[in-house]
Amino acid sequence: MMIDISGVRLAAGATDMRKRIGDGQLFWLDIYDGDERTRTELLSTLGLDSSEIGWALRFGQAGRMYIGSDKLRSVTWIADPSGNVHEVHVYASGHYVLTIWSGAAAALDEIRQLFGERIAGLENSRYAATGILLQLLLGTLDYAIQGLDLALDELRAQLDKDPATADVALLSRRMRALQSIMSSFNRYSSAVRSAVVGIEAVPGMDEGGAAELNEYADQVEDVEGEIHDRRRWMSDIMHDHATAIAQRQGEQINRLTLVSLVFLPVTALSGFFGMNFNWMIDHIASAEAFVILGVLLPALSVLISIAWFLQRGLIRVHLRRRSAAPRRSTLEELELPRRPSEQADKDGIAAETVTSALGIRTKADEASA
Repeated sequence: MMIDISGVRLAAGATDMRKRIGDGQLFWLDIYDGDERTRTELLSTLGLDSSEIGWALRFGQAGRMYIGSDKLRSVTWIADPSGNVHEVHVYASGHYVLTIWSGAAAALDEIRQLFGERIAGLENSRYAATGILLQLLLGTLDYAIQGLDLALDELRAQLDKDPATADVALLSRRMRALQSIMSSFNRYSSAVRSAVVGIEAVPGMDEGGAAELNEYADQVEDVEGEIHDRRRWMSDIMHDHATAIAQRQGEQINRLTLVSLVFLPVTALSGFFGMNFNWMIDHIASAEAFVILGVLLPALSVLISIAWFLQRGLIRVHLRRRSAAPRRSTLEELELPRRPSEQADKDGIAAETVTSALGIRTKADEASA
């Protein structure tokens, strides 16, 4: 896809490339599809040597940037509207800017249109045009950040609803992926900042190009800060999840402990009366002994234990009272502020209710009497 001041159009091939290079007009060539042979032919037509072609076609590299007297080279990332991140190689030399990546062409439709509108007047400043293009490509990462925000909100809502149902494996995978993105972008941010140091002294660098590239470096740092914030939020979610699980386990352990304490006297009684002493066998062989010692005594020990726990506050009983009063309206439940007259009437009715219930006679009552 070729983008210049005339608009966006499909490139016809190597012949069209030679013609455009001969015209001497600045253009952006976006290579998003095709096999390696076709890409190699196009890159050779643009004048790239074997080492540069090998760099342009080798994906999986770390983020980096180089700015020299005759070219600019960068390995960065873009995101499509679905939030998928793609590696893109940017190369600027002569009167053209080149991008090579793999993905759906529609992902950069808006970027191509915007670049075509902003390239006017930059025919003699490839660095300024490249800086603008890099800023537009960096803006696509908002799709990935928005998708990450939605995922974090979903995880937070899931934890608030029921921590036990949260997918720990999913949390761990997203945490590792975020850490990987964070480390890669940290290195890229450092590379960009190092590349733009003193770019005003680079031969062929104009004032507009230096300003655009410095602005791009600032935007890269801003994106780095946003990703760092998401990493911190993810760490907070993981910490909250671990705290909720620990609290839940502690409550379960407390319940098991209370149950074991309630039946501890019963266990002691069973162990005592389970001893085969002859004198005990001779004296508790009756039915009355079974009812008293085998039924009433264990039940009484359980009741005494429960009563003691209730007194100590270790067991709390919540009783739900069913009220016959009519349900309040939605406005009353929200407790919206009332007008002063309505609030005064309400306070007066409440005061009359309290005084009548307590048997207190007001001066108005005495006068009426």
